Amino acid sequence: MKLFSRAKSHAPRTATITGTNKVFEVPGKDSILNEALAAGIPFPHSCTVGTCGTCKSKLVHGKVREIVDSAITLSAQELRDGYILACQSIARTSVELDVAGLADMPEHPLIHTDAVISSHRTLTHDIAEIVLTLDKDLDYTAGQYAELRIDGATGPRSYSFATAPGETDRRRVTFYVRHVAGGQFSDWLFENNRQNAQLQLAGPFGDLWLRPADEPILCVAGGSGLAPIKALLEDAARQGCKRQTVLLFGARTQRDLYCLEELDALERSWDGQFEFRAILSEESPESTWAGARGFVTDVLRQLPNQFVHDCHVYTCGPPVMIDALEAALHEIRADPRHFYADRFVTRIPGAAQTL
Repeated sequence: MKLFSRAKSHAPRTATITGTNKVFEVPGKDSILNEALAAGIPFPHSCTVGTCGTCKSKLVHGKVREIVDSAITLSAQELRDGYILACQSIARTSVELDVAGLADMPEHPLIHTDAVISSHRTLTHDIAEIVLTLDKDLDYTAGQYAELRIDGATGPRSYSFATAPGETDRRRVTFYVRHVAGGQFSDWLFENNRQNAQLQLAGPFGDLWLRPADEPILCVAGGSGLAPIKALLEDAARQGCKRQTVLLFGARTQRDLYCLEELDALERSWDGQFEFRAILSEESPESTWAGARGFVTDVLRQLPNQFVHDCHVYTCGPPVMIDALEAALHEIRADPRHFYADRFVTRIPGAAQTL
C-alpha cells in the first residue's frame, strides 16, 4: 500500500487569442480580462463591470464561470453563438477566445508609468485639457486611449489621446477631460489647477484607429469625444491622406465648442476634400449662431447619399449619440461594416459618461 505519492503536475491554464500569437495564463483567480491586462495583453475593455460589451469575446473552446449574468448585456443570439464578457468570466479550463479587432490591432507595448500633469488649462466651462509628462516612453496609435489613476480613487478612468503621436517626444501626451459631477477623477481635476500633480497611466488601449482604405471618411464627435477623432485626423493629415472627409461635431450650445482654430487648421491642411460642421442641439433661437442646429443625425441625412453609402465611419461620444447615429445609418445603408465607435461609459451604474 502506498501511503505517500508524488503529486501530479498540472500544466498552467492558458488563454489563446484566435488569429494572434497572444497566449497568457488564466489561473482563475480573477476575470479573464484582468488576467489578460496583467499579462500585458491590450484586451479591449471599457467599463469593466459588464455593462458596455466592449470586452465581448467568442468562447471557441473551454469553460468559464460567470461573475455576473452576461445576459444583461449580450443578446440572445450572441449567447447562443457562445459569446462571453471577459470582464465577468473566470476561466475554469484553458480557453480559446475570438476577440474582435485584437488580431489587427496596432502592436504597442502595454506600459504602466507614473506621470506628472505639466499643463492644465480650461477649454470650456466643463472640459479641461491636461498634458502629462511620463516617466517612460509611450507609443500609441491615434484614436486609442489610456487609463489614468489617482491615489485614493476606486479605479482608473479612461481618456483618449487628444493629439497625434509625437514624432520625437514619446513622454508627452494630451487628454481632454469633461467634468461630470460625482466622478472621482473629474471632481478632483476641476477642484483646483492640478499642474504638477502626480498620477499613474496605463496604456495604450482601444481599436478606434484609421483603417487603410480609399473610401471616404465620416467622423462624428460629441463633447470630449472630439479628442480621439481630432488625433486620428491630425495623424492622417500628417501622413498625406487624400480621402474625402466630413467631420461632424455635436454640442449643446456655443459655449460647449472648443478647438475650433485647430479644426480650421486641419481643414486647411487636408490634402483633399474636407468639410467640418459643428451642430448645436440646445442653442437659443435668439442667438447669432449661423451654423447647423439639431442633432448630428439631422446633418447626416443632408449629406450626399453616395457619400453616406460609401464612407467608413469613426465616432466617439455619448452612447445615445452613437446609437442614434448607427440607427440612422442603418436606414440609409444595410451594410453594418466599417462602423468604428468608442462609446463613453462609466464604472458607476446609472451614469452616462466617462468620468
